[in-house]
Formats: sequence, structure tokens, C-alpha cells
Amino acid sequence: MKNIKISNAQNRDSEVQYAGIVTRSSIKYVLPDGSSPFNLKLLKSSVASQYETLLAQKGTDEVLADEMINGDPEIDFELTGMFVKGGQQVLIDQNNRPVNKVTAKEVVYLPDGSIKEERNITRKQSNIVSEFPVRWTGKSLPILEIYSKFIFGKTYQLTHNSGLTFDFLFNMAKELSEKKSMMLLGAGVKGNEPLIFMDNGKPYRAFLEGRVKGETYLLLLHLSNLELKSIL
Repeated sequence: MKNIKISNAQNRDSEVQYAGIVTRSSIKYVLPDGSSPFNLKLLKSSVASQYETLLAQKGTDEVLADEMINGDPEIDFELTGMFVKGGQQVLIDQNNRPVNKVTAKEVVYLPDGSIKEERNITRKQSNIVSEFPVRWTGKSLPILEIYSKFIFGKTYQLTHNSGLTFDFLFNMAKELSEKKSMMLLGAGVKGNEPLIFMDNGKPYRAFLEGRVKGETYLLLLHLSNLELKSIL
């Protein structure tokens, strides 16, 4: 489990733990002999037999089509189907040559899918455990309205690590549960910045949801970087 420093509606803060929610299937697949299946990587094709390489060699699609009808240039009979172990990702250029100097850029899209802006990626530091705790912004929305406006990419569960933090989180969950709403959280000095969980990680809008049953609680941190908007 990892730590996050969070404050409540009264601006009292504490460092608690969070972890991803893992749902395990009760169904188990086995092979005919009763053994467990496992995955293997097979090589589909080499660079030399890919469409772009063959097209550059043959010149036109018509010539390449004739070559494929009369033979099998797209199949490397020595490499295709080989088992692949290990390996490392390599970036290549348009000529399939490895590159070692890459400038990564962040692309911002409009609701219709067109590019709004391209900008250089700046180094972002994690801000969930810092001098300034993650705060309640005071902006809350009904749960159903939140689900209709945002796409959640991740959900973490906040958990206590002592009796004091149990009361701290239980009261937060109870307050949100009674209002049937989610609270938008913010990080940084003013508490209005998105949450970044690791250095150079993606910034997320975070919504806190609370559920209470008797003397137990469930406090969920929903993360989103996609908002549903009409293209009209």
C-alpha cells in the first residue's frame, strides 16, 4: 500500500493509505489434463516482412499484390512463429531504424477528435504526500451526475492505519454517504491542482465517494482525465 496525505472538510489532515481495488474472478480455466494455462509470446512477423517495408521495396500496391499472389513475401518462414522471451521496446523512425533522441510531446484533443494543441511535456512531481495535503474543494455533485459527466480510469480505496485514522476516514465517508454526493479533491498550495500520484505521472481529477454500513465504511477515490462533452 502507498500513502496519501489528505484533509477533511474541517481542514484537519492525516496521512493514510490507499490501494487499487482488485476483483478476482471465481472462474478458473484449466487445460484438458487439469493443469493451469499460461501465456507464451509468438513472433508474428519481422520488420522485413511488414507491409511498409514490402511496399517500399516493390513500389506500388499493385506490384506487391501480384507478389503476394504468386508467393509469400509477407511470411518469414524462419522467424514467424518463434517463441519470444524477454525483449526490450525500441523506438524507430519511418524507415524502421532505431532512434535514441526523442522529443515527447503532449497532445490535447477537442471533443470532435481534432488536435487542439501540442506542447512539450514538463516534468511533474507527485503531490499527494507533500507539505500541502490533498483537500476538499467544496465542490460536490450528486453521484449519478458525476457518473454521467466523467470517465473514471482508476479507483483507489483509502484505508486507515490506526484507530485515529479509522475515525478520521469513517466520518468523511459518513458525511459523503448522507449527502449521496462525491467531493472534488485538489492538491497544491491552493488546493486547486489535479492529483499526480507518481513523478512524471498523469494528472487526474479526483472525486471522493463514501459509503457506510453500520460501523464499517468504504472510501473510494475515483480518478478521471476524460470528461464527457457534447460536440454540438
